[in-house]
Amino acid sequence: MLVIGLTGRSCAGKNRYADEFGAQEGVTVIDVDRLGHAALAANADSIVETFGSGLLAADGSIDRKALGSIVFADSRLLAQLEAISHPWMVEECARLVSAARASGRRAVVLNAALLHRMGLDRLCDVVVFIKAPFYERYRRAKERDHVSWQMFRRREQAQADIDPDAFGDARIVLVWRNDGDPSLIHRQVVEFCDTMDKTISLSQG
Repeated sequence: MLVIGLTGRSCAGKNRYADEFGAQEGVTVIDVDRLGHAALAANADSIVETFGSGLLAADGSIDRKALGSIVFADSRLLAQLEAISHPWMVEECARLVSAARASGRRAVVLNAALLHRMGLDRLCDVVVFIKAPFYERYRRAKERDHVSWQMFRRREQAQADIDPDAFGDARIVLVWRNDGDPSLIHRQVVEFCDTMDKTISLSQG
């Protein structure tokens, strides 16, 4: 089984690629961002203890938007949050990968912006890094998340380590450029999956 790390900066289009991978036979996609939501719930007590009860929503859950506005403005606070949530997420990813391998899946995709920072690349045989133009990513962030220019710049600073060179020579890293053309996204994924068996041989050779 091939484990594929799918990564890139905010609004590069990773989810579009993940959807295409998920449509391929025998491929399981693990959305690590969604695991992040579960990690907040699982570690709510530690998060409240660290950041205060003011982050609780009316229903008692963690208000993710309020938490994000705090941690993306302060790298020290972001590191504290990651120290709480990332170990839980990594353990859950490892469990899900093992389950997919046991069920005979052809491949697993870990869709994670912080693939390298979390150490999830150690689970991967190959990394697919999605790149998109800076201002195009800002346009998408403004439309999707209604973020200001200042908030987007803070996001960029927090993601400065999300770079294809961060992975070194330890594994195969493919850089795909996303210009927003759905047919290009589809073709890149299909062509990759058509040669997946060769990629497995190279990654394990």
